[in-house]
Amino acid sequence: MLKKTSMILTIFLLFASFSLHSRSFNPGTWKFELKTTHGTVPFIIHVLNNQDKYSALLHNGAEKIPLEVKLSDTGISIPIQSFELSLELNYPQNGVMYGHLVRHNKYPKLKTPVSATWGKLTRFQESDAPPSVDLTGKWAVTLTHDTSEKERGVLIFKQHKNKIEGSILTPTGDYRYMEGIVTDNKFKAASFDGVYNYLFTGEIIEGKLKAEILNSYKTQVEGIRDDKAALPDAYAQTKISSLKFEFPDVFGKKVNLKDEKFKNKPVIIQIFGSWCPNCLDEMNFLIQWSSQNSNRSIEILALAFERSLDTKGAKAQLLKTYKKYQIPYTVLLAGSTSEDKPMEKLKGLKNFISFPTTIFLNKNHEVVKVHTGFSGPSTGEYYDKWKNEFNTIVDELLK
Repeated sequence: MLKKTSMILTIFLLFASFSLHSRSFNPGTWKFELKTTHGTVPFIIHVLNNQDKYSALLHNGAEKIPLEVKLSDTGISIPIQSFELSLELNYPQNGVMYGHLVRHNKYPKLKTPVSATWGKLTRFQESDAPPSVDLTGKWAVTLTHDTSEKERGVLIFKQHKNKIEGSILTPTGDYRYMEGIVTDNKFKAASFDGVYNYLFTGEIIEGKLKAEILNSYKTQVEGIRDDKAALPDAYAQTKISSLKFEFPDVFGKKVNLKDEKFKNKPVIIQIFGSWCPNCLDEMNFLIQWSSQNSNRSIEILALAFERSLDTKGAKAQLLKTYKKYQIPYTVLLAGSTSEDKPMEKLKGLKNFISFPTTIFLNKNHEVVKVHTGFSGPSTGEYYDKWKNEFNTIVDELLK
């Protein structure tokens, strides 16, 4: 009987050991590949293990995004920033794992296949051959979307040997960080932050650029080098005559501009959504600016238009974002699903075309300026220009 019990215990321990081993997650660098309709998007995640507590760092060009890692009996879950998105993965076998990028605010959930290989350090295989073109500079481009809609843009690139990094600016916002390589006269670059996930591939022929942005959609990009390339005036796109509203904050309290907090103060209003990377870029700027200027008599107020499945989900999503980023200013839930439109909720708002949109009110809460879109940190001098403009406007409002 003792021998039988000992044998059973040994088998149990062997099974437990095998189960634990099969659920291991190799720390180090993983190269992921997102299998979209029109192209495969590579990205790099570095996994850390500190006393069996896992975390990760998503490398997206110059951007490094901290990620949470959750292990369970069924697999690995990696939520992507504060978005309603996550990587849902099987445990690796022989240094390879499979799964999906899951979008949770769709019914049914939207799943895009993904695979990952351990130990690969770069997005693209590099070549020792020198490129025949230098992409560094500004390019005036036209983007033709798969809806046939055309859009003006500015492509900015920096190239060092055969490596490139850059972004595409449009009137509604930038395509955030991309990085890649140049081989002969051809190039390919990629971006992955959870939302801006795409492969950008093209070539330079006789000084002209011809490329494609590939994901579940396909966008044609054509242009020429132009150091004076510029976007339409961001302050001349969206108009609003007056601004009246009352929405609940993240704790359910109804707020409007007549509240004592905003009385006789200029107010900066950001129309945003927690699902929008450009909005989060602007939000990060506003958080830092607000903390550095807390002694000035001006308020920031964010109106969130979420894209959750319902109001309950939107409230939870917005509160999660509010706490995660420790937002120091008032945030209101103006819309819960993709059906909620800013122009329907904010009477007098005309030609709303972009999240984010920023509205500057004077002390009497009259509209002074409306800025459409946002050029974030990936755009370099354009981001610096925005910061200077922002501070100039604020100084004028406080006079």
